[in-house]
Amino acid sequence: MSVLITFDGPKGVGKTTLIRHVEQRLREADRSVEVLVEKELMATALGQPLEDAYRALKRAPGEASDAQVARLHRRGRVLIGEHQLNARTADVVLLDRWYPSDAVFRRHIDVVEAIEANLRDGVRVPDIAFAVICRAEVSWERAHQRARRLDSKVIDSFDDHRASTERFERLAIDYGWHVLESDSTSADELSRKVIVAIEQKFS
Repeated sequence: MSVLITFDGPKGVGKTTLIRHVEQRLREADRSVEVLVEKELMATALGQPLEDAYRALKRAPGEASDAQVARLHRRGRVLIGEHQLNARTADVVLLDRWYPSDAVFRRHIDVVEAIEANLRDGVRVPDIAFAVICRAEVSWERAHQRARRLDSKVIDSFDDHRASTERFERLAIDYGWHVLESDSTSADELSRKVIVAIEQKFS
């Protein structure tokens, strides 16, 4: 079974860029690697019901609609683990978002309970979970400089973004995820730290 490495964080922290650097370094080290994106896997696993749930959340934000999105994500992650992750043969799988991202996006429900429900239901726990963080002002500006801008189904304002950043940082510490601060550290430099942690899994 592949070593599973996940990357989560608020919008605009540089997560996707970091994953590309890590992928390149792994290939240079002759490690076979596959990069997967949770959003794409979810679309395959769940299809229209998830889109309907997001529309309901957008139309009427609240506990009930947010809980439904969380339930679907949880079910999707179980399916992804069983039919996608567990079947991979690469040395390393780099996964762009996993259940730690509930700490970013689930705004109307108890986030700790949402994460614990993932664990109770048997969602695969990553070998290393990286939490990429930076100051909310920095990531907000970065996100709006991208061609796709914020590109979020649930975060609409800076206040929402700041609150999600603070919540994610707090839970990253509580759960012992590996925190990477991208405020003033380049993706190349951060990728070196990631590689050191990954290689320890093979030693």
